[in-house]
Amino acid sequence: MFYFGYENYMEHAFPADELDPIHCTGRGHDHSNPSNININDVLGDYSLTLIDSLDTLVVLGDHEEFKRAVSLVINTVTFEKNTTVQVFEATIRVIGSLLSAHLIASDESRMLGDFYMPEYDGELLTLAHDLAARLLPAFEGTRTGIPYPRVNLMRGVLPDTIEETCTAGAGSLLVEFGILSRLLGDQTFERTARRINERLWQHRDENTGLPGNVINIQTGEWVGHLSGVGAGLDSFYEYFLKAYILFGEPRDLQLFNEAYDAILANMRRGRIYCNSQDGEPPLFVNVDSRDGSTANTWIDALQVIFTVLSYLIIYQNIQA
Repeated sequence: MFYFGYENYMEHAFPADELDPIHCTGRGHDHSNPSNININDVLGDYSLTLIDSLDTLVVLGDHEEFKRAVSLVINTVTFEKNTTVQVFEATIRVIGSLLSAHLIASDESRMLGDFYMPEYDGELLTLAHDLAARLLPAFEGTRTGIPYPRVNLMRGVLPDTIEETCTAGAGSLLVEFGILSRLLGDQTFERTARRINERLWQHRDENTGLPGNVINIQTGEWVGHLSGVGAGLDSFYEYFLKAYILFGEPRDLQLFNEAYDAILANMRRGRIYCNSQDGEPPLFVNVDSRDGSTANTWIDALQVIFTVLSYLIIYQNIQA
């Protein structure tokens, strides 16, 4: 299934960002409608599908196509684009993929297989650095230090940019920014991401210990008070734990433990055990961050990450 999509993208859509499956043509940034954020937040006219597929090719063990795809990215991708993209999406999809592929292509030990490219000279790291630098204006000019959600890759933050962001969007940058800083020997990016996490955590409710899901980046007031482990908050918690596993910084684990305790205290409903005892089966509900009262009991796909985090705690033998 992957190759069906990938090969058709390469044949019918590349170098556009993605394949429009209805018309079988390439699709990129919607320049005719800047407010079309469903498209424009993600598609920046930088061959997103190709970049996003690099590590998938590694998972599938496809040495030849990985090396060909890396060469295509190096020779065709540029971020000198008049496109306004979401900081979060550009970081996790593009910077993350570029950094992963850089580490794999430059790995002489061939730990993951024959993906080492002797002729490779760090070009993907250079691209990741270039994109991250273009995102930095989003972190300037806010009274809280929490970034604007969107930034133009050539012109910075535009005058009409919204001043509200979801918690996960602002607080899920540390893994990519931290790796980038450590590879470059420049702490700018990691320091920026850590500062945002601290600011968001400072604004959590003093009674429940929970953040809301949308915050005003100028006033620090919560615009959305829904708190859960799904969309809008999922990766905020995920990155605390993954950053600790990657970097070993005690503060990251402390933040995760504080969040984990608040989640268990306020969101868990039902009986203690999954498959025994009477009562309703256990469930993590969405609550009002101000008092922990149940807001709704829906489950969205992104809530699965909390199960993964629980497994990581056990697998990594982490004291949570």
